[in-house]
Amino acid sequence: MAGEFMQSSAPYFRQSDTQLSSTVQRICALCILLPLPLLHYGWRVVLMAVFGILSAVGAEALWNLLAKQKQTVSDMTALETGLTCALLMPACAHYPLVIFAAASAMIIGKLPFGGRFRTPFIPAAVGYCLAAVCFPAETFTYSRLDGTVAAKLSVFGSNSGVSPALSQIALLRGGKDPLTHIGEFLLGEVAGPLGTASVVLLVIAAVWLIFTGNLAWQSAVSFLAAVAVFSFAAPYHGISGYMYIVYDLLGGSTLFCCVFFAAYLNYCPKLATARLIWGGICGAIAVLIQHFGSVEAGGAFAVLMMTPFSDSFDRMVWHCRSKGFTYRQIRHRLGERISYRMKTQQERELDEFKKTQ
Repeated sequence: MAGEFMQSSAPYFRQSDTQLSSTVQRICALCILLPLPLLHYGWRVVLMAVFGILSAVGAEALWNLLAKQKQTVSDMTALETGLTCALLMPACAHYPLVIFAAASAMIIGKLPFGGRFRTPFIPAAVGYCLAAVCFPAETFTYSRLDGTVAAKLSVFGSNSGVSPALSQIALLRGGKDPLTHIGEFLLGEVAGPLGTASVVLLVIAAVWLIFTGNLAWQSAVSFLAAVAVFSFAAPYHGISGYMYIVYDLLGGSTLFCCVFFAAYLNYCPKLATARLIWGGICGAIAVLIQHFGSVEAGGAFAVLMMTPFSDSFDRMVWHCRSKGFTYRQIRHRLGERISYRMKTQQERELDEFKKTQ
């Protein structure tokens, strides 16, 4: 019938956008994070990114070749996935770890489900979580930043002589105060994954994604708000002031996962209200995993758990709206009840009389 609507499958784009341009813009946002790690650790960072990209692209090309399917590497989602996996690794990680994460992201997280955006999981999150579960010691052991760290990190040789360091989340889980200042987070002077080198660069990347229309800001805001609230409700012991909230927000890969996983338009809910609810639940689960789980990458695991249910949140919000449960209607009803309670008996009787006229 002419009056009926048809529901099309995601992703959805504005008329001026294409799927390829959206992916390229996300790759540009990831590239914003590269200069500072390159300055800290040297050219090894570039080689790690190259290995991640080649592994993801090669895995997709080989899969399509063996399955006798049309090659899809030109959509550049494999390049984005490989670069994301590389940026979530420590600078001193062995190259096979980067290759494992990027290849697993494609072979397990994307291709078996039919390719781009047909998978219920973010492929890069799958690769990173598999690396965290299979090789936790190497995935969460970072290089200690000092004046000679870039010179010590060899491009092809062994980096066993580099002083190892743990992230702020790992130290807190072990009952130690990292004693990190806000300025160290902003300038990237803390140990962590390559992509989390600087909060300033992450904010610039987020602004770029917002400007290009490739970031679900509702999910990002609710995610960070939930992390702050639940971190305040379940603080780490022995931490002065409220720094434990800052550590949960900025330490480890939490902020990176918020920007590039929780706010990923193609995998989060489509309705703004659903995004707020979904992002808040992701943030709450992230804190619970970081505080009480066996791994510190709470943000990645939380988003990985929740992305299959993103459509369910859209349907839930749509169902509530169809039943009259909207924010504006609820606010209007509460306002009427409060106004009624504040009136005197004479004013109530006058209102009832006016309604009968």
